[in-house]
Amino acid sequence: MKRTDEINAKLDFWAAKPQVAPLPRLANLPRFGHRKFDSYREMNAWKQTLLAELASHGGAQWTK
Repeated sequence: MKRTDEINAKLDFWAAKPQVAPLPRLANLPRFGHRKFDSYREMNAWKQTLLAELASHGGAQWTK
């Protein structure tokens, strides 16, 4: 069995050269603060308006 076939060898290889990938961020996410909702229906209506606002700005645009 080759060393590259062993799972521990692969983990050792990946751990030897760790790479941190930058997380993408939404560039045009509408601002919103802390909110309390009285019901799921009210929360879902708020989410729908938030998604509609995001769609009206051309959808999600990711940055690095």
